[in-house]
Amino acid sequence: MQRVGFVLKIHPGTEKEYQIRHQHVYPELLRAFKAVGIQTYSIFMYGNTLFAYMEVSDFTEAMQILSSHPTNKKWQEYMADILMTDEQGNSMHIIPEVFHFHG
Repeated sequence: MQRVGFVLKIHPGTEKEYQIRHQHVYPELLRAFKAVGIQTYSIFMYGNTLFAYMEVSDFTEAMQILSSHPTNKKWQEYMADILMTDEQGNSMHIIPEVFHFHG
């Protein structure tokens, strides 16, 4: 199982809307997450910075499959007006794990 952390940014002033939209994530998208091996997925918000944590069988494979999944495409289009992207069009930036404790 891989543990993956990544950061995203949303446009200032869209924090409340981001939270509202995530109260109504498409059930089909959640099923797709499970089907690609995502067991845990959490998003934390600090201002307009988001920190996401995921436990997944194979992150690269899961993201590749989801990138062509119709419901994920629909969700990404729905969120595009909120998420900020860099010069290359990326909204997600993986960050390295530097410490882990599991008791």
